[in-house]
Amino acid sequence: MNFRTYADMASVVSANLNRIHEQKFDLIVGLPRSGMIPAYMIALRLNLPCTDLLSFVNNTPLKSGYTRNVSKAIKLPQEANRILVVDDSIASGQSLKKDLALVPEALRSRIQTCAIYSDIKRRSDVSFFFETVPFPRVFEWNIFHHEVITNSCFDIDGVLCLDPDNEANDDGEKYLSFINSALPLNIPSRKVHAVVTSRLEKYRGETEKWLEKVGVQYDHLIMLDLPNMQVRQEQNNHAEHKGLFYKNSATELFIESDYRQSIEIAKIANKPVYCVDTNEMIQPGVTYQMRVGSVNVIKTTIKRIVPNKLLVPLRKLINK
Repeated sequence: MNFRTYADMASVVSANLNRIHEQKFDLIVGLPRSGMIPAYMIALRLNLPCTDLLSFVNNTPLKSGYTRNVSKAIKLPQEANRILVVDDSIASGQSLKKDLALVPEALRSRIQTCAIYSDIKRRSDVSFFFETVPFPRVFEWNIFHHEVITNSCFDIDGVLCLDPDNEANDDGEKYLSFINSALPLNIPSRKVHAVVTSRLEKYRGETEKWLEKVGVQYDHLIMLDLPNMQVRQEQNNHAEHKGLFYKNSATELFIESDYRQSIEIAKIANKPVYCVDTNEMIQPGVTYQMRVGSVNVIKTTIKRIVPNKLLVPLRKLINK
């Protein structure tokens, strides 16, 4: 499973700025939604005006920050003589073709097109692209809405919602309160194949209600059938529980929060695991260091020991 992050995109854009700069564009146009991200990256680096496709088609006046004077002094998008239309990726090319059909024919000769990522090495339906990323592939900005999640497994705590802190994790009334009021994190926009969690079977009713409340659709809910938290801690088989289900299912991706468990799940199932805490795709057959004392493990530790009421304001910092 090929995977790229926002940081990867920023790096590849930076490495290819010379290719854009030498074309002397007057305007950058992003294709909503994902194309706006690289479009603004490019425009800001080259100090060029930027707009979205419909604003370009409608010739909506351009805007920029009060402290920034863009290098191309045009007020209307259609005043631009050389225009770069940007998308995050290209595969069949049909989406780009459909978008360009909205542009008045008189303006099309001024346009070049750019995709940051292509699935193949050579193509004629885009002026240029920066990197080949073949299928299967997902990106940080679409992984929770990509069609692959319909054939995926999701953990709950740390993925769909915040982890319980130590105080809430009492296997009693406080834990029930946590389940009922857990703050959602990454809610997939499609039905997932299975929610696979180390929560105990006795909390199935409360967990099902919470999943329905926050809009998580799923075919299966797999829980640990153990009597209590003490037995679960003694067995300490969270990764094995998840990994074996993943291995024996036809699913192609597991989404987990804990870095160590992600590595173990990928090893057991011999299939990729997306680790939310470290924002990386753990690949089977690859040796990973456990990163004791690393920034990524520190992030995970903070999430587990800081009370949720204090963690919420820190989420942006922790996930940065």
